[in-house]
Amino acid sequence: MLALSARHHARQAIELFANDDQDGLTQAAVSAGCAVELLAKAFIASVEHALLAERGDRDTILILTGNANLTTARIAEMKTVGALEALKLAKYLHPPLPFNVQSDQVVLRARNSAAHMGIVLPDELRAAVAVMCRLVDGLLAALSLKRNEYWGSHALKVVDEILDIAKSEVRRIVAAKVSAAERRFAGLVSGLDAAGRAVVLAALSRRSPYTIADHNEPQECPACEQQGWLICHVDEGQPEVEYDDDGNQYSFAPRTAYPSAFECPVCELELEEEELAEFDYPMEIELEPNRDPYLNYEPDEDWFRDR
Repeated sequence: MLALSARHHARQAIELFANDDQDGLTQAAVSAGCAVELLAKAFIASVEHALLAERGDRDTILILTGNANLTTARIAEMKTVGALEALKLAKYLHPPLPFNVQSDQVVLRARNSAAHMGIVLPDELRAAVAVMCRLVDGLLAALSLKRNEYWGSHALKVVDEILDIAKSEVRRIVAAKVSAAERRFAGLVSGLDAAGRAVVLAALSRRSPYTIADHNEPQECPACEQQGWLICHVDEGQPEVEYDDDGNQYSFAPRTAYPSAFECPVCELELEEEELAEFDYPMEIELEPNRDPYLNYEPDEDWFRDR
């Protein structure tokens, strides 16, 4: 049911996103986001239905695991994970999924803007549809579903064209950026002997990135081969508990960094969001867990109500 509903929305988004009619554009934006969320949930359900429950909601877990007779809650009252959490979970279960937590949220932003305010920005809608096509293709592979049967012959041609245009545009921009950075680097070290070159590069490579972020991960620059930085947003998971051999309890929260940009302090190369995919950069980085997760942790209202 989830996959079939996602297919309906995916095809509708492809049919309507180039429409001149405002209602058609609004529906395209809504459908693009729904297609991604529903197909991500379809993949999660293929692994374990209970993973769809929001914050381990008991009634939802009972319904999803075939024990609806043990709860008075109705199916329509289930509390499931949101779209962004569904995509993060799908990425965790299937690491090859081409989901970037920063740049790909445009598909959800466009849906929410259309659904809640009736606002559709043409540039953002086109970007959202391109993200939808890429994520749907990745989820189809994870579900072992055939692209031609899912999209249909007419929509598949449009999808392939959208993906080709998106890739070509990104590659063109990246090539221009790298070329400019290489020229800056050549000018920087021109006329320096080996010793002078080493001193200059060492001084520059120690500089911190300009952008303030949750985490900066060192990575080699593709233009000058010096150390640059991946600029990352850090997502901290729910606190967990573990016990040592003596039975002592310790709490921790897993932390994952998601790169959204790259900066090189030497040649000044800057890459953004989808441009990172042109290089062999990690799309997510596991960090040391927070060993004191309850220091600033505030449970939501559901947490208090359940107790």
